[in-house]
Amino acid sequence: MDIRMPSINKVFLSGNLTADPRTNILENGTHVANFSMASNQSYKGKDGEWHDKTCFVDVVTWRQLAERVGSRLHKGSPVMIEGELQFTQWSAQDGSKRSRVEILARSVQMLEKTGGFSAGPSQGSGSNEPPRREEPQGSDYADDIPF
Repeated sequence: MDIRMPSINKVFLSGNLTADPRTNILENGTHVANFSMASNQSYKGKDGEWHDKTCFVDVVTWRQLAERVGSRLHKGSPVMIEGELQFTQWSAQDGSKRSRVEILARSVQMLEKTGGFSAGPSQGSGSNEPPRREEPQGSDYADDIPF
């Protein structure tokens, strides 16, 4: 039996920047920002004690998101990112082959209470509150249902 599974490449990660973002503008005018973040996890060991472990992850952002990240984030900023894993290969100056897996961020949300900054392709107002639903006014609402 041949079972076909869809490919899913989706990452949600929260943590803190380990350094200020590194920004660059390419020759064609495209902005890029790279940063590293640390995500902490607590677990209970066999000894019954709580332990912490930290995962360090490289993140890349492009275009307008890169501009906002570069201007508003700094070392220690708490963020929530949404994106996908990407594999990058290059040749070092000494000719050796290098590679790494990094997160291509599609959305970056700043989690500091004072900032109120949200960076992402569909984040218009920068507000961290979900949109509010308008409740129908009056008791005639049930009469408007066509069935």
